[in-house]
Amino acid sequence: MELDEFLKNWAVSREELAFICDCSLTTVNHWFSQGEHQRTPSEKHKQRLALAHHIWITIESEPGYLRVLREMYHQKPRKK
Repeated sequence: MELDEFLKNWAVSREELAFICDCSLTTVNHWFSQGEHQRTPSEKHKQRLALAHHIWITIESEPGYLRVLREMYHQKPRKK
């Protein structure tokens, strides 16, 4: 997913973009810079943006039952 398309859908900070894309804040800042220091997100970064977009869209439309199930999962210790 292209960065501008992602940003049209989600209000995220540059720090959050760095976390989503598993890169440094410096790298993200280069995406927004002008001139010789400007960079574009790599395919890996675009894949991570697409994954975050998919997960967030899915969460928005999931039934309440699944939310409760997820909460139960996080509260219960796993047997090893």
